[in-house]
Amino acid sequence: MKTADQVHELFLNYACSAKCPFCYNPPLTPELLRLDLSYEQAAGSLYKAAKTGARRLNLHGGEVTLRDDLPNILALARKLGFAQITVVTNGIRFSDAGYAESLRAAGATHLRFSIHAAGAEIHDDIVAIPGAFERVLKGIKNVRAAGFPLGINFVIIRKNLAVLPDFLERFCLREGIDDVIVYFPHLRGMMELNADAESVRYEEAAPLIRRSFTLLEAAGKRGSVLLANFVPCVLPELTDRMIDWSHAAGGESAQTHPEGFTEDILAMKDRQRALVAACASCALKSRCLGVEREYAARFGEADFTALKSDPESELCPGTVRGPA
Repeated sequence: MKTADQVHELFLNYACSAKCPFCYNPPLTPELLRLDLSYEQAAGSLYKAAKTGARRLNLHGGEVTLRDDLPNILALARKLGFAQITVVTNGIRFSDAGYAESLRAAGATHLRFSIHAAGAEIHDDIVAIPGAFERVLKGIKNVRAAGFPLGINFVIIRKNLAVLPDFLERFCLREGIDDVIVYFPHLRGMMELNADAESVRYEEAAPLIRRSFTLLEAAGKRGSVLLANFVPCVLPELTDRMIDWSHAAGGESAQTHPEGFTEDILAMKDRQRALVAACASCALKSRCLGVEREYAARFGEADFTALKSDPESELCPGTVRGPA
């Protein structure tokens, strides 16, 4: 059954100007760089998705703004009836105001910038691009002037964990961004190679996340931040802010890869998860996808405990729930 929430994702390319140590993609090789999804393949994927009812589209890579044909892809998506078209990007190219306006004119409706610190020193070190942070700040001004709704993605690693409260204070409270997703990294791709230096445990991240939400709640901005790749048992009081942990994931979603194949995203995530011993007696065992296999293999099961009740059922009246 198709739903109004059905999402299609075009994973257009592996090429990227950044060198983030947490990247889900593998190290770039000449072979991977040749695997850009052709315009014809992208168009075919869009036609098929639109025909089956998808009306929300996410475009990501790699770095999609490296594609000269991105405006053409956006224009086709709009012509086919996609109502929400989101470009996920490192934000650097949007320091050019004309570029922001050109993508708006072509059909993009939303942007998501990847920003991983509250200041230039740590952010530029993580993405390995000198001057990146200042260009992203210019990009924020430009996309606002172009009328784009803007969201931000932040990925937790050891290098930036301590500055998470400062990051949210700057971008949620001072910059007024009401759509931030804080990701716990997947131990795949580049992050698997950099795990010794950059991986953290849920138990290490939890105090900083609690401190961050205390800050947000005091400012009335709790609902502006979501948590991705978390499971309720590691932060039960923030279950309502977690996404992608449940079988009840909302609309159907599919992703077309640069190699040309398309797969169901929820099925892909389900394959990456595993049940640990605590899951057997957990109140959420019928809903939860479980924990990431790579995380359990690296750190064991000590961070996961069975919940005696559904944390969302204990939310105070009026609490804003995040999508499950």
